[in-house]
Amino acid sequence: MNYVEWLRIRNCLRATGIILGILVLLALILRVSVSRYMSPEAWISHMTLDPGTKVTHTVLPDGTKRMIIDDPVDQSHAVIDDYGRAGKHIVVTEPTRRARHEHTNISVGSIHVSESQHGSITTTVIDTNGSVPMLYYMALADVVALIVATILAAPLAREIDGHLEIALTKPCSRVRYALGAIGADAAGIIAASLLTAIAFYIFQLLFESASLDFSGVNTRAIAMGVAMPIAWYAMLCAATTWFKRGYVAVLGFAWPAALVIGLLTLIPPGNVVALFVHDVAWVISRLDPLTYVSMALPNDNGTMSYAGANFPQRFAMQLVFIFVYGALAVWQWQRVEA
Repeated sequence: MNYVEWLRIRNCLRATGIILGILVLLALILRVSVSRYMSPEAWISHMTLDPGTKVTHTVLPDGTKRMIIDDPVDQSHAVIDDYGRAGKHIVVTEPTRRARHEHTNISVGSIHVSESQHGSITTTVIDTNGSVPMLYYMALADVVALIVATILAAPLAREIDGHLEIALTKPCSRVRYALGAIGADAAGIIAASLLTAIAFYIFQLLFESASLDFSGVNTRAIAMGVAMPIAWYAMLCAATTWFKRGYVAVLGFAWPAALVIGLLTLIPPGNVVALFVHDVAWVISRLDPLTYVSMALPNDNGTMSYAGANFPQRFAMQLVFIFVYGALAVWQWQRVEA
C-alpha cells in the first residue's frame, strides 16, 4: 500500500549512496596520493636531520619493524615501531624546553597522544591504532540522516496535495496507511545513517585498521543518533500534514527556523525586551528534538564524557516526540476530506 513511498526512499537512498561513493572515491585518490608519505622511511626522507643524527633499522622477533632516531645535537630520541596494518607506536624523548605540546593527553580518531614530564625530559607517546569512538560515526551519520528525514518528511501531505481522492480509495484503513508510510520513512532514515557509517568506516580502512569503541558515551550516542532524526522527521511530518498546502515551505524553512530559535535562546536577558524574546524562544525550542541533543566533550585523559548528565530524560523526550508528533500527523490525516 506504500509502494510510492518506498520508491521515494529508494531514490533518496540512491542519491545518498552516489554522494557517499564519490566521497569514498576521493578518499581513495587521497590515499594513493599520500601513500609515499605513510611509512617511517618516507618521514625520514622528508625531514631535515642535524649532522650526526643516527638512524637505525631493526626487525624485532615478532616481525615489528623498529626505527630508532638519535639526535645528539637536539638531545632527542625517537623509537618508531611499525606494526603494519595494526598501526604504529612512537615514543619521542626530548628536552622539556623543546616540547611544544599544550595537552598531556589528546585523542583524534584512532590516534592517541600522551605526554609526560620527568624533570628536564619530556616523553611523548603516540599510538596510531586506537579504537575510534562510535560517537564520531554517529555525528556524521546524523547529519545525513537529518537531511534525508527533511526530504522525506511529507508523505501524507504529498498524498493530500493533488490526488487525495485516489489515496482514499486504497484498500486499507487510513491509520494503517499512515503508519506504513511513516514506518517506511523511518526505515529509510536508519538506512541512510547506516550507509554513512559504512562509508566512513571504509574511509578509515583506507588509512588505518580501524577498531570501533561502542562503550560508555558511544552507546548513548548510537541510541540518540537513531532516535533524534526520527523525532525530527515526526515533527516535520506533523507540521506538513497540518499545513498540507504549504508543506514545501515548511520543509524549506524548518532548518533556518530551528537555527534562529536556537540563537534567540542565547540572548542574555539584560532588559525586558531581551527577557521576553529569550523566554519565548526558550519555550518554542522545547518543542524541537534538536534541543535535547547534548555534545560529548574530551576529557584531559583523552576519553570522551557526555556533557548532559540527564541523558535518560533527553532520550525519553525523543521517544515522546516520535509518539506525539506521529499521532498528530495520523490524527490530522484521518480528518482530511476529499
